[in-house]
Amino acid sequence: MKTFRSLILFATCLFVFNFSFAQDQFSVPELTEQQKQEVLYNHVIAYAASGISYAKSMGNTPEAYGRYVGSLFTPFWVPSAGLPGFANQIMFILAGIHPANEMLIVSQDENSISFGLKNVDMPFKQGPMLEVSFDEYLEFSHGVLVVLADFMAVDFSHSMVDGWYEISLRGK
Repeated sequence: MKTFRSLILFATCLFVFNFSFAQDQFSVPELTEQQKQEVLYNHVIAYAASGISYAKSMGNTPEAYGRYVGSLFTPFWVPSAGLPGFANQIMFILAGIHPANEMLIVSQDENSISFGLKNVDMPFKQGPMLEVSFDEYLEFSHGVLVVLADFMAVDFSHSMVDGWYEISLRGK
């Protein structure tokens, strides 16, 4: 009986100790809006890079994987919106992808637009991420955007010019 009481006392002390210690060990983080954006941005890029890395390990190119992803996204686009709908939505998405992005419209007319983004290479400044280079990330992006553009009856091209990621869109 004495052993049983000792065991109960020991278990109770252990429970109380663990319960009180656990309450102080963890806390809910308080993030600023900028920190929340950084976390979201880093996760988006990491998920894209990990998918590219996996596709490469399976013998696919980053562009082929991007085309696959683009085909998954097509149900969320409305082809009748044409060039204006596509261009405005793509600029909205890309402008909001990172708080440090800069965007400018290079040229536009009734049937085309060219715009540029600065700092899209930010996560790759230190080199490859998850075995994916910045060039491979651009190949993936090309695959996604060329499929969406074609679905929307828009010609798409992109390039890096003096640190700016330039996108050109033209209605078909």
